[in-house]
Amino acid sequence: MKRRAFTLIELLVVIAIIAILAAILFPVFAQARAKARQATCLSNQKQLGLAILAYAQDYDETLPPGNYSAAPLAGNVGWMYMIDPYVKANVPYSNANLGAAKLSIFVCPDYGATPYASTFLSPTRSYLVNRMIFGGYERNLPSTYWEAPKSLAAMQAVAQVVMLAEGAGGCVWAQGLDDPAILSGQHATFQACNRYYILGRGRHGGGSDYLLGDGHAKFYRAPDPSFADPGTGPTNVVPAISSGTVAFQKSVSPNAAAWFWEN
Repeated sequence: MKRRAFTLIELLVVIAIIAILAAILFPVFAQARAKARQATCLSNQKQLGLAILAYAQDYDETLPPGNYSAAPLAGNVGWMYMIDPYVKANVPYSNANLGAAKLSIFVCPDYGATPYASTFLSPTRSYLVNRMIFGGYERNLPSTYWEAPKSLAAMQAVAQVVMLAEGAGGCVWAQGLDDPAILSGQHATFQACNRYYILGRGRHGGGSDYLLGDGHAKFYRAPDPSFADPGTGPTNVVPAISSGTVAFQKSVSPNAAAWFWEN
């Protein structure tokens, strides 16, 4: 018995059906991959939180400084290198030392999609610590701006105070400040680092992951839009002011002028 072959019309119909199914399913697959990357980022922060808390237990319940510089070092040493012995991720000292090594848990998988990420080229510093509690002694700031890291007891409600947030690179700490009026009166380094945080706070579908003081990590949505970009570089973006349920300093209730930041 002679087999009947597909006609051209039938083949075109099948191809059209496959194309329609692909158009429907591909965005779903893309969203699933994005969720997987966000889950990896959340896991990264959880592991880093355990390392930070282990460090604090070894140093009289005192957090590591966000940054410090000491002779004979030529530059600053970030918090990542102080807690690396607890996670053994072998975080490279700089991009030049990265070579063919894989990016570690100190880097969010979606880092490359962050606005201006290619400007910083800082895959060793995807996360920012909370300057309000980690402090810092960095070389590029006058000593009047140096702050000692605080103890774990300084966090008044540990489930709400930020320890780690996401950033665009370029800085290893931020205050979480998003009020342009307050930003404009700060030292240039503080302005830059807070804006680098703003660039990262919408990394995962309009929000980002945060590590909180008790060691748990959680997703929080950013304002939409998160910032206005005049197109003159990352240090000139204008943040949108929002409000949230976590704070970079105190965990009472963030004031209306800033997100995650209050005196």
